[in-house]
Amino acid sequence: MDDPLFIKTLDGMQPTPLARQMDAAVAKGLFYLDQAVHSNSEFSPPHRSGSFVSAWWTMSANSCNLLIQHCLEHAPDVCFNMLSTRIASAEGAQQVLQEHDIDLAVVQLETLPLTAHHEYLFDDVIGCVGDASFHGEGSTITLEAFLNSPQVALSHREDSPLLINEKLRELGLERKIVAKTPYINPLQEILASTTLLCVVTESAARVICRNNSLKFYALPLDVPAFKVCLCWDERKDHDAGIHWLRQLTRELITPAPSALGGL
Repeated sequence: MDDPLFIKTLDGMQPTPLARQMDAAVAKGLFYLDQAVHSNSEFSPPHRSGSFVSAWWTMSANSCNLLIQHCLEHAPDVCFNMLSTRIASAEGAQQVLQEHDIDLAVVQLETLPLTAHHEYLFDDVIGCVGDASFHGEGSTITLEAFLNSPQVALSHREDSPLLINEKLRELGLERKIVAKTPYINPLQEILASTTLLCVVTESAARVICRNNSLKFYALPLDVPAFKVCLCWDERKDHDAGIHWLRQLTRELITPAPSALGGL
């Protein structure tokens, strides 16, 4: 190559920039070769073994359970490596999928992607959760109560402004946030028996408002719903296994009828 591919360092032999560049190109070539060789092969779940790498948005635990239960019966030799990853925009989806070698991701996006390698599933309505003992049994919450109640902010994107804050700022309003977390699990205990509110999607509320006094309320603001979408690695567009996984995920993740005000 007329250039060293490895150099000796305190941490052992390390690849040079040329070696890293060659590695990326060769790996890409081998990937496409593998896809070409197996492009006409059929995927038969009961008789195929192997693994898939998938990423799911935080509120999809029930769908993951359904997927595993289905495969135990119909595809017993298939294994799933389920990751939690941050895909905040359609523009960055392909980069994240390929960097982490993810076959399929189910994500929440503010707008629908313009690329061909996605599939829209459903709208995830945005509302808020609070204890019905303090906020009532109605289906909505007043703007006054929303602004006066202290709130916990559920956010998975620390580097971007909160959607609700931007909407309130447009109206010259502000809410009081006393805590911010990317985790959904503690919210049941945090919100119960307090006046705290938390803005969440309906799918998150189904998890939070389970076996307790918490209730999902419609917001007193006009906030567009998140778009829940399937995204897959564009390089694997003709992979029979990915097609099977896409169809299965689409069937299992169909949302239940809206529970707004009924949780």
